[in-house]
Parts: sequence; C-alpha cells; structure tokens
Amino acid sequence: MTWLRQLHTLDSADLRAVGQKAYYLGWLKQQGLPVAQGCVITAAAWHHTLGQMAWPEGVGDRLAPVCQGGFKTLQQSSRQWQQNLLDRGAIAPLSSHGFEDLVPNDFVPVAWMLRASLWVEGLDSASQGQALGSLGAGLLPAQIEGDLATLPGALSQFWSQALTARCLPVWEQHCQRLGDLSLATLIMPLYPALVSGTLMLSQGQTTVAVVMGLGIALTQGEAIPARCSIAQGKVAEATWQSGVQERVYQLRPATKNHTQSAIAPPIQVLERDRPELVAPLGLDQITQLVRIAERAQLILGQTGVRLEWLLHPSADPKQPTLVITEAAPWHDPTEAAPAPGRRRSLPAGESPPPRPQPPLLPLASTVVRGIGAAAGRIQGVAVVAQRPQDLPQSLPPGCIVVLPDLQPDVFFQLPSVGGIVTERGGATCHAAILAREVGIPAVVGAPHATQLIDNGMVLWLDGDRGVVYGLTDEAAASFRPPAAPVPEPLPTDQPGRYQRLQTKVMVNLSQRQGLANLTLDHVAGIGLLRSEWLLLEALEGRHPWDWVNRSQEAELQSRLVQQLEPILQALGPRPLRYRSLDLRSHEWQALQGSPPVEPNPMLGLRGTLSYDIDDRLFQVELGALATLQRAGYSNLQLILPFVRSVEEAIACRQRVERAGLTDATGFALWIMAEVPSVLFLLPAYAQAGIQGIAIGSNDLTQLLLAIDRDQPTMASAYDERHPVVRLAMAHLVQEARRCGLLCSICGQAPVRHPELIADLVGWGINSISVEAAALPFTLEAIWQAENGGGSEEEGGSGLGR
Repeated sequence: MTWLRQLHTLDSADLRAVGQKAYYLGWLKQQGLPVAQGCVITAAAWHHTLGQMAWPEGVGDRLAPVCQGGFKTLQQSSRQWQQNLLDRGAIAPLSSHGFEDLVPNDFVPVAWMLRASLWVEGLDSASQGQALGSLGAGLLPAQIEGDLATLPGALSQFWSQALTARCLPVWEQHCQRLGDLSLATLIMPLYPALVSGTLMLSQGQTTVAVVMGLGIALTQGEAIPARCSIAQGKVAEATWQSGVQERVYQLRPATKNHTQSAIAPPIQVLERDRPELVAPLGLDQITQLVRIAERAQLILGQTGVRLEWLLHPSADPKQPTLVITEAAPWHDPTEAAPAPGRRRSLPAGESPPPRPQPPLLPLASTVVRGIGAAAGRIQGVAVVAQRPQDLPQSLPPGCIVVLPDLQPDVFFQLPSVGGIVTERGGATCHAAILAREVGIPAVVGAPHATQLIDNGMVLWLDGDRGVVYGLTDEAAASFRPPAAPVPEPLPTDQPGRYQRLQTKVMVNLSQRQGLANLTLDHVAGIGLLRSEWLLLEALEGRHPWDWVNRSQEAELQSRLVQQLEPILQALGPRPLRYRSLDLRSHEWQALQGSPPVEPNPMLGLRGTLSYDIDDRLFQVELGALATLQRAGYSNLQLILPFVRSVEEAIACRQRVERAGLTDATGFALWIMAEVPSVLFLLPAYAQAGIQGIAIGSNDLTQLLLAIDRDQPTMASAYDERHPVVRLAMAHLVQEARRCGLLCSICGQAPVRHPELIADLVGWGINSISVEAAALPFTLEAIWQAENGGGSEEEGGSGLGR
C-alpha cells in the first residue's frame, strides 16, 4: 500500500484516508478546475507512527484522562507525546520518491507547504466541517520547507503540532482516542503569487477579498484586503471597497546556487510605498473567478462554496495563471447535505439550480485581528480615541479601550478598564506585559482598529486568539459570554513538593497592588521589580526629571521609599531585586515635564549610559535603597538596566559603593543581560564586581534578530525560540556558572513559550522569574524538568530540536 497519493487520482473511497481538504481539491481537479499541484500523505502514515509510540499503561492514547485531569496533566502529557513522536524520526516506509510530480511545468518552486487534512472517525460526513472548523483559526498552521528532499523527515515536526496542549482538548470533544483522528498531510509547492485571496459564493452573491503577494498578510491579519462584491449575472457592475496593506510577502526567486537558496529564508517581506489597495483585479480576472466558483459550487453540490486562490506569473505577463489552493462547500444547515462522496460532473450549459435563503450568519458586524497579548475573553463597550488625552475623564466600568498605542504612564490611569485593544505593539510590548500582570484581556498590533471600531460599539474581545468582534445590536442584546476561567491554584495535595526545587521560582512585579493576589508560599522572592512602573503611582502626573529639575529630589526619594517598603514587609527575608530606572523617552510623553522623544528611543539615551550623562535620578534611587537598608531591610538587591559596556558597570558600582549599599549583608549587584555585547564580556563583568545577571529575553531577542518587538507587522519573525536566541541564552547561563555569577531570567520567554523552561533548567539557570499568573505552570514545569519529565536531552542543551 502506498501512502503517497496524487490529487488527481483520488476517488470517493479515499475520503477518510485523505481528509476533506485534500479530497475536495482532488475532486475539483478531476473536473478540470485549475487546482494547484499537490499530493497527500494519507492518514495511514500518521496511524502507523501512533502505533509505534509508547503510551502510558492502562491509558493508551485515550484523550479523556489527559484532557480532564487538569492543566498540569494536559501539559505534561502533551510534552511527553510530542517528544515521543519527534523521537520516531523520519517515517521509514516513506521516501521522497513521488514528490517529483509536484513540480509545476511553468516555474521552479523554492519552497513547499505542508497542511493538515483531517477526518474524525465516528462523525458523519455533514458534521466533519463543523467539527473541524477550529482549523480555520490556525489550530494547525501550515509548515514551510525549503527542500523537497527533506519533506519525509519534516513530517514528525509537523504532526507534533497536533499534540500540543491547545489541540488535544479540541480532539477530545470529537474523539475518544487520538487514533480516531485521521491526519493526512497535503503537500503543495509555494507559488510565486502576484495576488492572493478568498472567494465566498452564496445565494448568487460573490464576495472576493484580495491582498498583494502571498496570502500570509491576510491570514495573519496584517492587512485589510480589498473587497469586491458581485451580484449574480452582473460581473460588469462589480463594486470594490479599498483595503490597506503595508507589507507584501513574496517568494524569493529561484537560484542556481543550491547552498545559498537552502540558507536564505524562502519568503521575503517588502514594504509598499503606498499602503492603499484599490481594485487589484481586472474585469477579466473577476469574471474568471466567478465562473470557476459557480462551477465548483455545482460540482460540490452545495448551496455555496468558499475558495482560496492566487494568481502567479505565466509566459504572458498580461495573463497571469489562476490557481485554487483550497476549496470547501458552504452548506445551508436547514437542508439535508449531500455526502462528500456523491460526485457531480457539470454538464455543459447547465444553469445553477435555485438557491435557498441562507441563515443570518453575521453575528459580528466587524472583525479586527491582532496579536493575543493577554489571555481572557470579555464583552464590553468600546471607548475609542486617537490620543490618550482624548479619553473621557470617567470611563464606563468594564469598558474596552481602543487606542493607537498605550504606554505605561497612561495604562495606570485606567483602573476601570476591562480590556485593551491597540493598533501598535507586539506580544512583549509594555502594554502587553502590564495587561498580563494585572489580568486584563488585551489584543495589540490590530491594524486600523480605531477606524474599524466605532465608539460605543459592543465588543467581544478574545485575548487568547487576538480577535476582536464588533457585535450587531441583536447579537449584543442576546450574547452571554462564558464564565471567566478560574486561575489554577497552586497544588496543596503534596506539601513541600515545590520547596525542594533547585531552580528557584520568582515573581516579576510592577505595582504594590500586585501583592494582594500573590501567594508567596512557593515564591523565592521578586526577581524583577520594574522601578519605572512602580514609581508612576507616586509621580502625580509629572515626569521623574520634572521632579529633579525642580530640586525636589528629597521628596521623590521619600515617595520611592513609601512605594518599596510595603513590598519588602510582605516579602520577609526573601530577596527583592530592584531594577533601576530605564527611561525610554517615548513612553512618558503624557507626563508633565517629559523630555522630547528621541529619533530612536530603543537605542537612545537609556539604561546605565544615561547615568553617566546625568546621575541625579540614579542618586535618588540609591538614596532610597540606602534608607531602606538602614531601616533594617537586608534583602534588597539592585539590577542595572540595559548595560552596554563594562565601563558603565564599573562607574555604577562606584556610585553604589559610595552610597553604602555594598556594606549591607544580602546585597548583590546584578546587570540585565539584554544587550548582545554581554555575551562576550561576562568574565570582565565578574571581575568588575557584578554578582549576577538577569536575562532580559525581550530586548535580547529583538537586538539579536534586529526585530522591533513593538512592531506588529514583525510579530511573526520575533521568536524567543529562534536557534540564535536559544544559543545566546544557553551561553549566558553556562558562562555565568563558569564565572561564578548567579543567573536568572525575567523576560517573557518562559511565559510565552513554557517549553523553554526545561532547556533553562537543563542549562543550569539559578532562578526563573515570571508574572504571578504564570506561577502554577512554571512551578510544575520546573519540577518536571528537575525530575526527568521535562528535559529533552539528558545533560544537554536541547538545541538540536
């Protein structure tokens, strides 16, 4: 039995083996429609691999015990199953033989795409699409490979996505066992798309959405597509609604240098000079699309159809080639649906049958997509403003604030807000970090949100998926949001379980109010206290430099002491690592006396370099810490931010010594390890009197990859799991141990990607500091890693994944 099937060879008996996505494409291809080249690795390969895996005795691949046993059980099983699958390696009976038929005749592919095509045993044909609708939200994203020969070996990595903690509960809703899920893999070449889009045909009305280049900008929500509406039989009267697209994703051209093409990413991103999208398709192309959609609708025998398509260059520059990359029937649930296996050929000249009235589908009048920055879902009234100062003085309780950007100086002035939406920012921007810390659902990096959302509109905000729905009046009146999830409590059934951890778990904190919801039983201390945000509460709307410039240093120092002392009292003997001020000019513009914004604040006058230019604010901080030490608090430690050079650290060390801080027992001087130069200078920092480093993965990632973490359009490229970032973190941890330095991590990497925790523990990190909400899974992940349940490679770095 062969596991590799070409699309044009599929028949109705193959539906369960190849899944709906591949089946519908094969069906249309056999009827002569311009479907992309492709083949499918049948679900038999998936089932073969499942049969080779080692399953827990007595449980096997049953999903209920895993998904209903709590988050820790789900996370642990997911990790173990994924690693077990990855350990299988390449699928032995499968080779690259047969993939050659994938190569189109009119261009040389530079990359290939793997996509999931599913079938669930036990569900009837009509229920499959509805049951697996979650795939449309990116549950199993496509995987891109640059070399045809590596496709067989890439399968394990691709399949492991189906075993993540977010996928397993979805399968459990429809399957008893993982083996009931038939996962086929659709393989297609990536076409050099000029334009891409979707088409929806229902009740004789066709809607086409178009973006330039590959469809990535559309699926990631980075563009507002141009939309065309066509009434039945009136293509010449099609009307366009303009869109906005700032970035275009394109394939790199093929090169004769195989080594160079293998190293270079297959997709490049180009900035458009003018972001407007105005009627990207001509009348002939629209006519062709509509005709194909009508034929597809009749072939599939449903009341409607949805297509994904693209146009790529042909021999005639004026006549690009149209290709269908995905097809699915639209079914009116009030009618009995024909089974997918019932095929219809379209007789020449046959007219489309009358279509029934479709149901009222749009419960949402507006959909805005961005980056899910802080988990949670909430319904609330939108308060939209172009500037923070335009917000009303009194905000409705539980409202959702929609702004172009939100900096910390404004964030803390919004106590009654229930949710946040911003046009700018990434998953590690300060608004996102603060929203996670205080438990407010948030979506950032949502293009044109302030234009698409009306003031007073009822919104449904999904901070997990990064989607904001503007509800219609009817939907808003009847909508009842689900109960908010209860945070998982720390386990109490095994006293002392986490006290024996060698890797200490600490907390990131910004505000005194955060202590109220903080359980200190399993917390070793505060690994990062953000001084900028702590001080905001006491500034009375004035910039710190305004206080200094008005000779009010003593009053400012007293206020800082008042902010810090309650936290120290709550901690008892546990250490508090205070990070001194790291003022970026663009984040404080709402405060009186704020200095002007620098051209590039990220690389501007910030961190310890600013102390060399003017140390008055730093002296205020040192005076406050010295006052607290004299009051008997011996658990204070100091972290220096954004250290660029050893000379800066030495100068700060001298100021710290003159303030008398180093005379106190328990004091330690740390530096943030976030500027790449630290990677090469750790021995010198140790000789300069530094006692610990705190890895700031947020800035370290963006500086290593040259990616602005606050730019939503670059979100897909910002990844703390990038091999370069992981190598840098491994080096910092291991070199710190060699130099006798303590090492912690306080950036967002362990929170955003818990799978990194096992690596950090394996490398030998001393402590991991996270937001309070992340404590339960962080504690459990560290326990698993230290007890053999979470590390990928015994004694290794895990960098070979």
